[in-house]
Amino acid sequence: MEIKAKEVVIKSEKDLPEAPISQSFSLVKKTGTWRNVRPVMATRSAPCQNACPLRVGIPAFIDLLTKSQLEKAAFEILKQNPFPSITGRLCPAKCEIGCNRNKYDEKISIKELERFLGDLILEKKELKVQKKENKKIVIIGASTAGMAAAYRLLMEGIDVTIFSQTEAGFEDIRGKIESKIIDTEEKLLKDAGVKIVKETNKDIDTLSKEFDGVFVATDIYPDLVKIKDPKIGSTDYKNVFAGGDTKDISKSIKTGLTGANSIISILKGEEPQPEPRLPRVVSYKEIVVDYFNHIPAIKEIRTVEEAIKEGDRCFSCGYCNSCGNCYIFCPDAAINWVNDQPEFI
Repeated sequence: MEIKAKEVVIKSEKDLPEAPISQSFSLVKKTGTWRNVRPVMATRSAPCQNACPLRVGIPAFIDLLTKSQLEKAAFEILKQNPFPSITGRLCPAKCEIGCNRNKYDEKISIKELERFLGDLILEKKELKVQKKENKKIVIIGASTAGMAAAYRLLMEGIDVTIFSQTEAGFEDIRGKIESKIIDTEEKLLKDAGVKIVKETNKDIDTLSKEFDGVFVATDIYPDLVKIKDPKIGSTDYKNVFAGGDTKDISKSIKTGLTGANSIISILKGEEPQPEPRLPRVVSYKEIVVDYFNHIPAIKEIRTVEEAIKEGDRCFSCGYCNSCGNCYIFCPDAAINWVNDQPEFI
């Protein structure tokens, strides 16, 4: 059987294959603007990450997922969110509302991916405790905010005691999701040294003298203290911080982490600082969608194959996923490819 080559008719420059238009590259031929101008990798943020109260690096963990590095992807989430199995079930998923893919076909199922990866490493999680510090903190209220604060403080080697109404953690979400998830997360904290005790003493003045710092879970005790500055969780009491949210589990966790970070700063003799703003967000109109196909979202993810397939739909806004398009199509051949990453000449 004879196979005939298909004739390609070039009617305009649009029919030409992509290729560098220069006969040399800027590493050698430093003429014109190449003498003082070079390409740079702009630091930008994805709308999904910007919408997430926890600032989870969503494009980063999805990139690792699509490269079949599942555990690395899960631990990437843990950098900002200690309880992905919980948020993957209860979070309102504001990240998905901000997803640029909404304007193309359907949003990425970010919440499902987070739940899937959170469950994947639920039994493998370890709370790596730093060198023990001679400091002790009390947390009033064993809500998710209080447990998040404990998680962060334990990482710094700080002794943590939680006053609970029931001697059980995650008071605010019990009965809302599977008890196995909550019990596993609680065991992780207890194994790392946190003490949860049934205690009704909530006298702030007394506790602030007995402990080096206090965190109040306002979703459990809304009237105990008043938050002065939500950006650092400060209150009218010295070394007493607070946080909690009854409507958004991600915000609740974030306030716990924020309060804990402020306490850590105080213990180091530093002033608590608000979290810096993310870089400018990538808008949909800035994305070259020609590299993508219209593919329906996978609403319920149950297998690794489904997770990777859904991750492949991500635009990777503001995050270099080593796709190589810049290297292939740069008209001035101004990019080197080193260790699977672009380097600008």
